[in-house]
Amino acid sequence: MMRHIAYYISGHGYGHAIRSIQVIRELSRQNPYLFFHIRTSAPEWFFPLNLQSNYSYYLQQNDVGTFDHDFHTVDKKATLQRVQKLMQNSEAYIESEVSFLQSAGIELVIGDIPPLPFVAAEKAGIPSVAIGNFSWDWIYQPFTEELPEFSETIAQFRDCYARADVLLRLPMHGDMSAFQRIVNVPLITRRARRKPDNVRKMLRIPDDGRTLLLVALREQDVQRIELSPLISDPSLRLILLGRQPERDGVITLPQNLMPFQELVNMADVVISKPGYGIVSECIANTTPLVYTSRPDFAEYDILVDSLKRYAVSEFVPPDDFFAGNWKKAIQKTLRRKWKKRSFPINGAEVAAGKILHILTTSIEAVQDELS
Repeated sequence: MMRHIAYYISGHGYGHAIRSIQVIRELSRQNPYLFFHIRTSAPEWFFPLNLQSNYSYYLQQNDVGTFDHDFHTVDKKATLQRVQKLMQNSEAYIESEVSFLQSAGIELVIGDIPPLPFVAAEKAGIPSVAIGNFSWDWIYQPFTEELPEFSETIAQFRDCYARADVLLRLPMHGDMSAFQRIVNVPLITRRARRKPDNVRKMLRIPDDGRTLLLVALREQDVQRIELSPLISDPSLRLILLGRQPERDGVITLPQNLMPFQELVNMADVVISKPGYGIVSECIANTTPLVYTSRPDFAEYDILVDSLKRYAVSEFVPPDDFFAGNWKKAIQKTLRRKWKKRSFPINGAEVAAGKILHILTTSIEAVQDELS
C-alpha cells in the first residue's frame, strides 16, 4: 500500500529542487511504496529529467524568495511587496493546503524551505520535516537596514518555521535558530554517472583540445556578459543553456537535455555565481568554479568559504566578470590541484533514513533521538 508524502519546494533558484530530488530518489530506493506530491513553482521539466515515477507535480507558489533583476543584486522593495502579499494571503493558502493534505491522505510533509506549509501540516495534525541550509528569515534580515518593514515578515516567518517538527540542517548553513529541533546531515548533492568523454561524444563536442566552459547562468544574465573576448579565443569553447544564438566557439544546449551534474562533470571549468546547487555539484564532481560576487545574498560568504576549503575556484570582480575577462581566472583553476575531499556527500541517504524513521514511527517516539 502506497504511503503519501507532500513535498513543498521553493522555486527560487534550482538548489532547492536539486537536493529535494536527491532526497526523493533515496527515499524511493529505501522504500518503493512511497508516493510524492511535489508542490512547487520550480519548472515542471526539471522533475521527469531526474525522477522516474511515483510522484505528481503541482505548480504552485509556496514562497517568493527574492526578486532579482539579475543574479548580482536584489530588488529589495519589490521583494518586500511580494512577501507582504504572500503573508496577506497566508490564511487562505494554509486553509487550502490543510484541505489538500487531508483529502490526499498525506502522512508526512517535507519542506525545502517555504515557511507556510509547516503551519498547514500542524493544523492538519501531520508531522513535518524541514530540509535546508538557510531559512528565508535569515536571508531577509540584512534587508531591514534599508527597509525596516521586513522585520514584521521576519517575525512571521520565524513563527512558521517553529511549527516544523524537525530541521535536517545541511552544511554551508546560516542562522536557522527559528527551528525548535535541529539535526545536522551531510551535503546533499549529485554525482555524475557518465564519464566526461562519453558525454562529450554524445553531444558531438569536437575533441580539439579547447578548454570547455560550462556557463551556468540564466539566459538574461548571459545577455549582460560581453562574450566576444571568449568566443574569439581559439583555446576556449563555451557551453550555453537555453535559447542562445549559435556562434563559432559556442555550443547551445536545451536546459532539459540531461541531468545537470553530467554537464558539470564534463566541463573543464564552470562559470557561475555561488549558490548551493552549483557549489555542491562542483565539489561533488571536482570541477573548478569561476565566480563573481553576490553582495545582496546572505549565504554568499558561507558558500565562498566552502569553495576555498573544499574546491578549486577563482573569484573574478564584477566589472571583469561582466566584461568577459575570465581567461586569467580559468588558467589559474586549471593549474591548481584538488584537495583531498573531506566533505561527506551522502546527505540524501542520511536524510532519507531519518525521514523514514519519522514516517514509520510517531514523531513523539523519535523526538528525543532526533534532538
